[in-house]
This record gives sequence, structure tokens and C-alpha cells, in this order.
Amino acid sequence: MVTNAKLKKLNCEKELTLSVIEGKWKLTILCHLGLKGTKRFKELKDLIPGITQQTMTLQLKELEKDGLVHREVYPVVPPKVEYSLTEQGRSLIPILKMLDEWGKNHQKFDEKEVQGPHDVKERTLSMIEGKWKLVLLCHLGIKGTKRFSELKKLIPAITQKMLTNQLRELEDDGLVHREVYPVVPPKVEYSLTDKGKSLMPMIKILEEWGKKYMKNLEMKITG
Repeated sequence: MVTNAKLKKLNCEKELTLSVIEGKWKLTILCHLGLKGTKRFKELKDLIPGITQQTMTLQLKELEKDGLVHREVYPVVPPKVEYSLTEQGRSLIPILKMLDEWGKNHQKFDEKEVQGPHDVKERTLSMIEGKWKLVLLCHLGIKGTKRFSELKKLIPAITQKMLTNQLRELEDDGLVHREVYPVVPPKVEYSLTDKGKSLMPMIKILEEWGKKYMKNLEMKITG
């Protein structure tokens, strides 16, 4: 959730945007609600079999607090609760659709493993879901090749362990290239692959979305 204190700590719109949609399943939840409409908790859970009930509850609660998801409680027995995207949440749909198309065009999945089009969406979104992946991709895309320490300085809030894990996952997914030079002391540089560079148009659009979101957020906090 984005709070006033958190807002002051964020370095740029990229990090603010990520603070809203960070988390392993948030993009997937937003995508399902955006493309399939209002859903009850169980319906969402059935659409995302890999998510635990606890994580689903937490992610929905945070998305609701950040103004992207609306939770409607009906005064009936047994209780009925439905989730849908707010206007702010719906504004992300074009970007989610672009990411979906990117996955279809740039990802190759084993047909025996894929369990339908929704599974393709989840596999695509899982590549960039995570607290810092989009920020890392953005820094490498805009500022070019960087060493580990340089990336750490660009993102002061990230821990060394988290940075290592996120870079490793991005490398495994073919979005980031790790170049090791045979010198002493060791020299390692990170850069975007062609596949990673192909994400930049969508990341820039997401950055613009973040600017608008931040402006609305600041107005609510200061107003």
C-alpha cells in the first residue's frame, strides 16, 4: 500500500508505480478482473490455482487500499463479496493487454505444459512480477549497462539479496544478460537482452501511468 511516508521515500514514478503493483500475483489479479470482469473470491482463486488463500487476501486488500480494486459486500446470508476494478484500475487494462500480446509474440511455452490462454498470461506476467523487476528493467533500458553496485545505488531501498535474486530471475527468463569479465577483482555487468529491450515501450507507458497515479495520490494526501 502507498502511504504518505512511503511516497516520500520513493525516488521516481517508476518506483511509485511498482509500489502499487508489486507482488507476485497483483498483475495477474488485475489482468483477470480487467479482462473477465467482476469476480467473487473463490472465482478468482479458481482462476489462479497457484496462489494461496492468504496471499490472495493480502494482495486484494492492498489493491483495494491503493484504489485499484473495489470490494463490494452484500448484506446477505451467506456473505457475498465481489471484486472489480476501479476507474484507476481499469486505466491499466491497455497496458495489461499489451503485455499479454508481448507474451504471445516473444514467449515460447511447451504446449504440453500450457493449460490454456489464461496460463500463458500468468506465465508472461510472472516474468515481470516482483517488487523490483520493472524498476531494474527500466534502469537498464534507459541508462544502459550497469554493474551490480551501480544498480544498488540507483535503487537504495533494495537489499543486496533481493537484487541478486531479481537479477538472477530476469537472467533465467532471458530479459537480462550477465557478462562476467575474467579480471581481478571480478567484474560483472548487466544489460538488457533484445527480448528485454522489447519490453521498454510498455514500461515507458507504465511510467506515464505512474505519473498520473502519483499526481492523483498527492492530491488526495495533501487535500
